[in-house]
Amino acid sequence: MKIHSLCLAVVACSLPLHAQQAPTPAPAPGADGQGAQQDAGGIKIRALSFGIDIPPEEVYAHDPSQEGKIPGVKVEVKTYLNHEYNLQPTKAESLIFTSGPEFATTKDNSKVLARTKVPANVKNGIFMFLPGSGKEGETPFRVLFIDDSQRGFPPGSFKVMNLSPHAVRIQLEDKNFDFASGETKVIDKPPMGENNTAGMKATSTHNGKLQRIASTIWPNPGTKRSLQVLFLNPKSGQVEIRGIRDVAGEEF
Repeated sequence: MKIHSLCLAVVACSLPLHAQQAPTPAPAPGADGQGAQQDAGGIKIRALSFGIDIPPEEVYAHDPSQEGKIPGVKVEVKTYLNHEYNLQPTKAESLIFTSGPEFATTKDNSKVLARTKVPANVKNGIFMFLPGSGKEGETPFRVLFIDDSQRGFPPGSFKVMNLSPHAVRIQLEDKNFDFASGETKVIDKPPMGENNTAGMKATSTHNGKLQRIASTIWPNPGTKRSLQVLFLNPKSGQVEIRGIRDVAGEEF
């Protein structure tokens, strides 16, 4: 998957999806944060904030093809990943995120937070909220869809997203993994050393110069998953890496 750099060197990516007819209302989240109707169809949304100083508090997802036939679904934007999700009841081709449940908010630029396309055949996904470009007339946030399926993000794997403008190499134990700018790849069955951990070294290359990003230890995700995000720190001008553990694992 390729994405260009903006602010934190990020851009949302998209693919089309067929809309489902005769949608059912979204179930209220249960005590475990999951929808009461597990097989109601639609899209399980886990919204993740990244690189945003103040995440939006009131966020509602709207399927524009429904033209207000169903209210917007409230989405909780978090800084971490767990089992909880919000169920968007339709197989939407795209989503508009606004600050209110009324469909009229999708027509009000002052209340539109972000727009994104949704890949085909999606049942669940991580919707990463990122800073907008800051340009006049554009939304204050961008949303990047992350494949949340077991095929696209298997339990026990690292999903590495290079949102920086530079090429990056990650070395796990004695094996190298290279990422072009804007590239996302899964490291499935990562090499492990002693104590079921992997020594990790990350470097970036820019104008022929090598920059050290990090040197640390990555624990084996086990049955869980780990999202690793490379990004350009706008203040330092250096590439950094941040890990987000997905405790849901096999549930998604």
